[in-house]
Amino acid sequence: MQSSQDFSKYKYRDTLTKSSKALRAIWLVVWIVFFRPSPRFMFNGWRVFLLKLFGAKIGSGSKISATCFVWAPWNLEVGKYSVLGDNVDCYSMDKIVIGSKVAVSQRSFLCTGSHDISSLKRPLLTKPIVIQDHVWVAAESMIMPGVTIHTGSVVGARSLVTKDLQEWMVCVGNPCMPIQKRKISEAETS
Repeated sequence: MQSSQDFSKYKYRDTLTKSSKALRAIWLVVWIVFFRPSPRFMFNGWRVFLLKLFGAKIGSGSKISATCFVWAPWNLEVGKYSVLGDNVDCYSMDKIVIGSKVAVSQRSFLCTGSHDISSLKRPLLTKPIVIQDHVWVAAESMIMPGVTIHTGSVVGARSLVTKDLQEWMVCVGNPCMPIQKRKISEAETS
């Protein structure tokens, strides 16, 4: 079991403000009525527009699946030419910052919130997630609060990422661990 010291760098949040609850309710209606039913291939620009309307920062060329769910768009930043695949869940109670040329594959879960188990009140804790450029998060992976995945890393399918991953490493497992250096062909680097 983790001690309360493990949570020292988290942000404690007592409750959501009334205005943030109202904004979340409006966003949920917009997601259900306008975002989710949008056609897969032809309406990416529409989905990006809706996310930006609610405060997301999304770079050019990025693709967001119609089945991707973003808890709070105002806490999402995505660089250029990145992809959030089918059924990706961005539980953005805190910031989720995704770099350029990143792929987050289907059914992955980016979780920025948890609870302090050292208190019987279990107060909400949040910590941002940072995914740097050229990262691939493979299918059904879970990224925990406070994690930074450094440039060029690959997270293997169904991995549980509980701590920062080094750059240009292939990492797999539960908990996710580096298994080898990621090699890029010379043709790609020129």
